[in-house]
Amino acid sequence: MKNYINFFLLKPILVIVWLGIFSCGSGSESSDKNTFPTYQLSKIDSFEVNNLTRVIIRDYSPEEKRYLGYAMVEDELLEISESGEIVHRVKKKGEGPGLYGNWNPIGIAFGPKGERVAELPFTIFTFDSEFELLNQQRIQSPLPIRGFGPMGRTEYFQHQDSTYYLVGPSNYLSAHYLIRDEEGRDTLQNFYQINIQSGEMKSVVPYRENSPYFSSENIYQELMTKSFLVNHQTNELILLHAIENEIEIYELPSLALKGTIPIIHEEFVQYPPLPMDTPGNDERLNTLRFMAGRNQSLIQLSDAFYLIQYFKGISEAEYQARKGNDALYSPTFDVNEKAIILIKDQKQLPYELPAIQGTLLFGLGENKFLVQEPENPEIEEEVTRFSIYQIQTK
Repeated sequence: MKNYINFFLLKPILVIVWLGIFSCGSGSESSDKNTFPTYQLSKIDSFEVNNLTRVIIRDYSPEEKRYLGYAMVEDELLEISESGEIVHRVKKKGEGPGLYGNWNPIGIAFGPKGERVAELPFTIFTFDSEFELLNQQRIQSPLPIRGFGPMGRTEYFQHQDSTYYLVGPSNYLSAHYLIRDEEGRDTLQNFYQINIQSGEMKSVVPYRENSPYFSSENIYQELMTKSFLVNHQTNELILLHAIENEIEIYELPSLALKGTIPIIHEEFVQYPPLPMDTPGNDERLNTLRFMAGRNQSLIQLSDAFYLIQYFKGISEAEYQARKGNDALYSPTFDVNEKAIILIKDQKQLPYELPAIQGTLLFGLGENKFLVQEPENPEIEEEVTRFSIYQIQTK
């Protein structure tokens, strides 16, 4: 799964509401709005995966017209048709030739040339289309992750005859777990880059000096997350941190910063960071963990068209009141506290769209993206539901 500057440390809560950009108070602003098309979200298709237990989908191959997923209870990799039928399932968990041990994958993906990729906390594997092992390389990670299944898609890029994967625990968890002291923060980088053929590995893409993560000696526990993807059409890495207000664009394969795209949130509640040694059970962490606004999803809709879903954040008073009415209330899952920003041709469109129920997963091309529908809390379902949405002009 980023904002601002030092002045927000002066108050316990800072709500930044950018009204002028989105108002129609001046002729120039109205003119700017009229130069952009008006888009809406439309649900155009849906399917169910019948597997008795929950299924996670993390990637799609337009060439094979298949989704790559994972059955959490069975610990099986799944290939799923566009209609939701499981057309191939394989179990790679366990000890022995061609198996990846007793850890669960933290990332899976379709790689180049029809390969299947499984990223584990300490190893990355690539398989052919029949799941025969092609490559296996060790990841020198400082942080073990025990999860129920893959938390994201493992991104890659190619240069000459080599394929490089961007791996590591901070792809999926807040990077504050990797910081033990000030030196750790100063040397922190966004990714481990690993050559799948040679195993060569190095840290890449440092946090920039003007990042809010360096605005204080304190740390944004739980908020050092990021969303990112590789645009294979433009050979760029697109990166968005949780509390920053711009998208970073890096050239591939050099990973040199190419530029940024400013973004403005209509509402973005922020809280100050906490000392580095704050224990995980400290109640002050609730402000960062549950209440602070954050960018949650970055999705590529087409070559130069991106969608950002963000959580606006809420005040402590709102949080306490809602928890009082519903002990299970989780603000970051409240669709009414989220919004969608559209970025087209490196410019933010001057309006926001309402968020939708479910978990936004990834783009499918042609302005489409996949969403995992919420579970029904009333009954134990034997299917996992997915929907396809499209950004369409009104």
